[in-house]
Amino acid sequence: MHGRLHPTDAQTYWMSTKIPNDQFLLYCFDTDATAGSVRAGLVDNARRIEELSLRIADVPLTLGYPRLESAPVDDGHILVHASPGSWNACRDGIAELFARQLDQHETVWRLHLFDHITEAPRCSGPALVAVLQLSHALGEGRVASAVARRLFGDRRERATETVDRGRFRIREFIRRSARAQELERLLASDTDSGAVPPQAPGRRLTRVNVAPSGLTSVRCVVRDRSELAASGISVTVGASTAISLALSRYLALHGDEVPAGLGAEITLAKPGPRRARNHFRNAGVDLFPMIEDLPSRARAIAAELSDRRARAEHPAMEAQSLATEMVPAILLHWGIRQFDVTAVPDTVTGNTVVSSVARGDDDLHLGGGRVRFTAGFPALSPVMGLTHGVHGIGDAVTLSVTSSESAMDDPDVYETLLSGAVDDVAHAFSRLS
Repeated sequence: MHGRLHPTDAQTYWMSTKIPNDQFLLYCFDTDATAGSVRAGLVDNARRIEELSLRIADVPLTLGYPRLESAPVDDGHILVHASPGSWNACRDGIAELFARQLDQHETVWRLHLFDHITEAPRCSGPALVAVLQLSHALGEGRVASAVARRLFGDRRERATETVDRGRFRIREFIRRSARAQELERLLASDTDSGAVPPQAPGRRLTRVNVAPSGLTSVRCVVRDRSELAASGISVTVGASTAISLALSRYLALHGDEVPAGLGAEITLAKPGPRRARNHFRNAGVDLFPMIEDLPSRARAIAAELSDRRARAEHPAMEAQSLATEMVPAILLHWGIRQFDVTAVPDTVTGNTVVSSVARGDDDLHLGGGRVRFTAGFPALSPVMGLTHGVHGIGDAVTLSVTSSESAMDDPDVYETLLSGAVDDVAHAFSRLS
C-alpha cells in the first residue's frame, strides 16, 4: 500500500481540511469485559493489517500526489474512555469524537473503547462498544468495514486491492481527455434519445439543509433485517422508504411544506475494477413523499436507484474517472482550494445523505462477547445538517442519524419518528408476503 495516493483518494484527503470527513464505525459487543483487557489483543491484530501501519506524507505538488508511509502501531492508537454508563451517554460521547479529527500526518486511524455500557440495543447485559475512526482517504465504507473485520479478528477478510494507476504521461492525459469529451457527447445523445436516464434534478433546500453548527448528535435505530426488506425490495430501499416517511413527518411537524421532490443523496458503488480506495459516486434519488402506499413508494425508490445506476454505468462516467487520474496534483489541489464552504447553492443533490453498507456476518467477537449490531455516521457538510447511515451485520440493521443543532435541535423527536416509520414500513411490507 505504500506509495502515491490515487488522485481520487488525494482529493478526499485534501477536502478533509475544508470538510471534516473521518469515518466512525461502531461495533457493539455483548460482554462485560473491560476495555483494558482487550487492548493488547487489538494492538496485535492491528500490527498485522498493512492499512493500519500508515500515515500520509505531503510532498511538493510539482512532484506529485501525497504518499502513504509506514507508521508504527502502538497502544496509543487505542483509546480507553471512562465508562459513560448508559447507552444514551455513550452515544453522546461518540458524537463528541467528531470534533477530534485525525492528524493524518501521524496516523490514519484510532480505536475508541467504551466498556460497561448499560441498556445497549440487543444486548442482554453490559456491552463493550468499539468505534473505529478511520481516514476517508484510506477508503470508503466497504474498505473501512473490511479493515474493521480484520481488526476484530476475522482472518478470512482480505485486504482491498486496487488497479495500478501508472505514472503521469502528458500524451496519455491528452488521449484520455479526448476520449472523455467524445463519450460525454455520446452521453448527451443517449440522454436525449431516452437510452440513458436523465441526470437527477436538484432539490430545493429544507430546514435541514444548513451549515452544521452547535451540538452534533447521533442516534441509532436498531432493527431486524426482515423489517426493512421484502421480495424485490432491498434493505437500502426499505431504509430509504422509512427515512422518506420520517423526514416528511419531521418537516410537517415543524410547519414546513414537504417538497414533492424531497430526495436523498445516496452512495453507489462504481462498476468495474477498483482503481481507488474510494470507489463510489453519489447520486440524487427521489424519495417520493407523495406516494402514500409504502410498498409502492419503495418500488418507486428502487426504480429511481436503478436509473441512477444505469446512468453511472455509462462509459462516459468511467472515461471521466480515467481522465481525472492523469490530472497533475498541482491542478487538482488548486481546484479543491477554490471550493467555498460558505457558498449556499440554489439546490442540493439530496436533502439528506443515505450511506448503506453491509458489514458481513455477525461472527465477530471481542472480550468473549459477540457483535450485536454495527453503525456508521456519514459526515455533515456545508448544506447537509442531517445524514443517515444504514449498516447491517448478520440479521441486525442499524439506521444511524447524525445531525447538527443548527439543522435539528430536537434529535430525540426525529429518532422517535424514524423508529415509528420503520414500524410502518415493516407492517406494510409484511402484507406483501
